[in-house]
Amino acid sequence: MTSDYLSLKAPVFNVQTYSIHDGPGIRVTVFLKGCPLRCLWCANPESNLATPQLMTYISKCTGCGACAAVCPNHAVTVKERGGKMAEFTDRSICTECGLCVEACPSEAREIAGKEQTVSEVLEKVLRDKLFIDASGGGMTVSGGECLMHPDFTEALLFAAKEKGLHTAVESCSFASRAVVDQVFKYVDLDLLDIKHMDSAVHKKLTGVPNEVILDNIRHVYHDLHVPVIIRVPVIPGYNDSDENIAATARFAAEKLGPDVAVHLLPYHRLGDSKKESLGEEVTLHIEVPSDEHMQHLKSIVESFGLASQIGG
Repeated sequence: MTSDYLSLKAPVFNVQTYSIHDGPGIRVTVFLKGCPLRCLWCANPESNLATPQLMTYISKCTGCGACAAVCPNHAVTVKERGGKMAEFTDRSICTECGLCVEACPSEAREIAGKEQTVSEVLEKVLRDKLFIDASGGGMTVSGGECLMHPDFTEALLFAAKEKGLHTAVESCSFASRAVVDQVFKYVDLDLLDIKHMDSAVHKKLTGVPNEVILDNIRHVYHDLHVPVIIRVPVIPGYNDSDENIAATARFAAEKLGPDVAVHLLPYHRLGDSKKESLGEEVTLHIEVPSDEHMQHLKSIVESFGLASQIGG
């Protein structure tokens, strides 16, 4: 590790405290911007790009016009939206400078993503060290995709280990073998996603095939000897068939090992409102899976002798 590793930077869009779904115990989860996948159902669309993005919330907007008054590019106007006067941002000329965010008195605007150093992020994580230590928790690095920022992620994990923290990574595993080897040497637990076992379908749903992903998962478990939990986002109509869940469980049981758990993460609609706040159209209308369906899929995983749970 270089002597200046604490000064390395990456775009961070959230440092979430008291996280209980991203590994054991109470954790702090660090979310980095930038992802090589484009999942149709993405729950964090503000994480896709590695650059800062303006998010607006019409429910909070009072139509006061303060944002329009300070916009240097005249990208913001106030007009009727949803039965009330509210701002409208022309994103084709908006530069995400953030002046409108500073001017807004109702916190109806924010910039998602800010370059932060390893030192700055670590300082935020360590504020919760008392709770982390007492609960057997730690720090989890997520995204977006943290493997898109390998130098920063490696340095942050190294710094956390130096402070005695348990480390975890939540990843789609779509990266070069060199990046995987660089980052995962400082990881105590890997939470690795499998979106679909059919590579052609995986590419349709996420924009990339899955061969690299599955190869990296095998490498992390067998060669790097890092404990792995497989996570499957359950998206009704896209990857929740009995056949796909069985294929995922078979991969975990036969290509990894019987001690690898499979967590089934039910789809939720939080990503829809985030897409709207980014000025994007919501084109998919997916039903949330029922409790009965989730239990059925869980039983399929367990039939392969694997531990399984619903949710992270």
